[in-house]
Amino acid sequence: MSAGRTDSSDGLLGNSFEAQVRQSYSDAEAAKILRAYTYAVERLEDEADRHLRAANVLLDQRADAVVVTAALLIPPHQQGDLSAHEIKSLFGDAMSDLVVRASDEGILAPGTEVHRMQDLRRWLTSISVDVRTLVLRVGLRLGALEGLAEGTESGNQDGDQKDIAQETMDLYVPLADRMGMGALRTRLEDACFRLLQPAVHAEMTRSIESIRKQDQICLSLLEDGVTRLLEQRGVDATVQSRTKGLYSIYRKMCRLESSLDDVMDRIGLRIIVPSIEACYQVLGLLHTRFRPVPGTFDDYIGFPKENGYQSLHTCVYPVPDISIKPVEFQIRTEAMHREAEYGVAAHWLYKNREGARAEDRRQLEELCQLLPESDEGFDFDAFLDRLHRRIRDDRLVVFRDQRHHVRLPANTTVRDLGRQLVGPNEPETHVRINGTCHSPDYLLRDGDSIDFAVLERENDSFSLETMDAQA
Repeated sequence: MSAGRTDSSDGLLGNSFEAQVRQSYSDAEAAKILRAYTYAVERLEDEADRHLRAANVLLDQRADAVVVTAALLIPPHQQGDLSAHEIKSLFGDAMSDLVVRASDEGILAPGTEVHRMQDLRRWLTSISVDVRTLVLRVGLRLGALEGLAEGTESGNQDGDQKDIAQETMDLYVPLADRMGMGALRTRLEDACFRLLQPAVHAEMTRSIESIRKQDQICLSLLEDGVTRLLEQRGVDATVQSRTKGLYSIYRKMCRLESSLDDVMDRIGLRIIVPSIEACYQVLGLLHTRFRPVPGTFDDYIGFPKENGYQSLHTCVYPVPDISIKPVEFQIRTEAMHREAEYGVAAHWLYKNREGARAEDRRQLEELCQLLPESDEGFDFDAFLDRLHRRIRDDRLVVFRDQRHHVRLPANTTVRDLGRQLVGPNEPETHVRINGTCHSPDYLLRDGDSIDFAVLERENDSFSLETMDAQA
């Protein structure tokens, strides 16, 4: 080991890393992680801090001990300084397999579309076998990207950096989003934004800086006021301020064709409470104390997002004497907060491990099904379009009856719904929406109530039970 490294906390890792490891894991798990750290530092020498950035990222993400250990072993393995055979003899077959599987990247290497398809299929299959492979790949990619964005990584041409960033935006970001790793997704997006559009990123940074002081004053006053309000009402809660990621702000401005001041959820507060009942109690208190912004309430507890995200969202006008800027509140339980911030990376902490992994594999296998069965005529851009639409499209909620609801893509018509339920060759379909019969071209809206009992096709009808099974 390099002299003085374990005695210094000045580097990226060092004493602070060791202390966090010992605090976060059992004695046996911590010993394994620190043993991997020793081997990695010995082989990487002066480059250790740069290469081991991903281990720190994943430790902060509350990833399990196996993932953090693998993150320490992958850099020397990729450098050719630690063989798979050595890893197997030191840490076992399973660790060696995971390191090898997560080390194989480069899916967008130049080549024919058939080769690209084969690489992509192999890549997606590897992460569906063990979801920890995805967590590792995301952590490793984030460590590399942030190093490139900060200028601490060397040996990459500008074109190479942009290729890495674009690949990340295309594939890693939607997968991190799908698997609930919200904190890592935001950091991936911001690092890619800085590399892909440096001038726009710099301008956005300057714009945010010019209003940051006002935002911080507003957030500080609001955090104090809401904390006192909840204490007075006897509500046990943790109140946290939050700011939206730079790229998320930019994307919303582009989508809405709006200015920075018009992004209502640029700043906000999270209120974390012990129970679902308390979430709705706090919502009522906020709407009583502050003036809600019409049309900004979303109930992701009653109607979770497809990646499992749950929270109540509402925007209010909070501090009129200081700022007329609306502020968003996110109200959730501690379990919902862990899921939103860490997702699959931290399932080992609070879910049944085998059950959680089975569910995570199921989600990844669904994504693998987006690939065509044949490599012939594969269109990579079309695949990415399907992936992003599957994960990121705005969704609306329609009610199948008083007890059932379903999320559908925005701009879904009755005809689209009929095709989804009864097949591509369904004839003209009519359905009763909010008590009124509508034509196949009716555009479904958020909150519509659908009476499936009158969904008909020629000489046939479909029961509600059949619809539920197919939807």
